[in-house]
Order: sequence, then C-alpha cells, then structure tokens
Amino acid sequence: MFSPWIAVLGCGLTLTHRLAFKGPVSAPRPHCVSCDMKLDDDGVLGVGVIGAGRIGLVHLEALSSCESAKAVIISNPTVSKAESAAVKYKLDHFTADAHEVITHPDVEAVWICSPSAFHADQIKACAAAGKHVFCEKPIATDLKETVEAINACIAAGVKLMTALQRRFDPNFERVKLAIEREEVGSIVQVKLCSRDPAPPPFEYVQGGGGLFKDMAVHDLDMARFLMA
Repeated sequence: MFSPWIAVLGCGLTLTHRLAFKGPVSAPRPHCVSCDMKLDDDGVLGVGVIGAGRIGLVHLEALSSCESAKAVIISNPTVSKAESAAVKYKLDHFTADAHEVITHPDVEAVWICSPSAFHADQIKACAAAGKHVFCEKPIATDLKETVEAINACIAAGVKLMTALQRRFDPNFERVKLAIEREEVGSIVQVKLCSRDPAPPPFEYVQGGGGLFKDMAVHDLDMARFLMA
C-alpha cells in the first residue's frame, strides 16, 4: 500500500463530449412547433432541448446516436439557431419559446441547456408540467432557488439530474475504485485542476454564476464523490 496520497486530477471528457461533430446533413427543412407530431409508443424517450448554444449542440449530437431517446424539439431565443440545429439533427420542430418545449405533448424529458440564470425557473416549469429534467450545471445561481427547484421536482414526482458528468468519466471512476479498494494510503488531500478548451464569451460569464458556481462546481462535486 502506498503512503498518504495526493490525487491530482484533470478535467476528463465523457463519451458525450468525445463525440465528434458531423458535417452538415441534407434534410428537409423542419416546420415550426404549431404542427402536430406523435412518436410511436416504441420505448423511445421523447426529449425536448432548451438552448441551441455550444452545450445544447453537444447534447443533440449525443442524442442523435442514442437508440433509446430522440430529440423532438429545440428552442432558442434567436430562433434561427434553433432552426439550424433542427435541420442539422433532423428534428421536426423548433421554436423561440422554451415553454413550448416544456409543454410539447411528445416531450417526456427536457434537457435544459440555457444560460445558468434561467435554470431554476425552467426546472420548476418542467416539474409543473410533469416532465423529467436533465439540467446543465448549476441548478441555479443561488441557494434559495436551488432548493426551490429541487423541491418542485420532488413534489411533482419527476426526476431531476444535473450534468455533473465527471462521475461517469473512466479516469475519475478508476481513482474512486482505487480508493475503495484501498490501493492507496490514507487520503489527506484531493487536488483538482480544471481547464476549458477556450474562455467562454463575456456575455456568458456575466450571467453564468461566476467561476465557482459555473466551473468549480465540478471540482467540488468530485471532491465529494471521491471522499464519500
């Protein structure tokens, strides 16, 4: 067994983030949300995506190769971005209004990929509509709204998951396993270092909750995950 150990971990990429973006595809232009659409009852989860920014497109890419889930509608305040994403990933519906994603009859779960300041209200709206939620971190930008959003989902009996994806990263899982198997000595410190490929836009930084709420939340989660 090794002596007391310091874990130095970098930012791992999940399978979702490893997926390469495909080039433009040839597809019919989708129509807007007012048209009817009904999925067959074939066990495929109908997903609505809020936000057609960078992370929204990452999730659409992952959903496009998922056999048990299908994106059916996407929203973005700049509706041209929603339309472009709908064309690329062959979605039948797009809209500028996030509420139309939440209330769409074929949507059973909503992927919230909007700026952080909108997360809590959108989570609560999903809960009120009886829709399960996958929300990009953070759940909210303050504690009160975080608790309210979580309690709304509990009261409505819907599932809420936040995108703390490092728990599923093979490298972090291996470190966790090493600790559980006592392959290392007593843990006295966990050091985590995170880096994004490039700085986010300034507009995103202004409303994203700041460095700790928007980025360091991953490191705080990993500290809890490894030391639990």
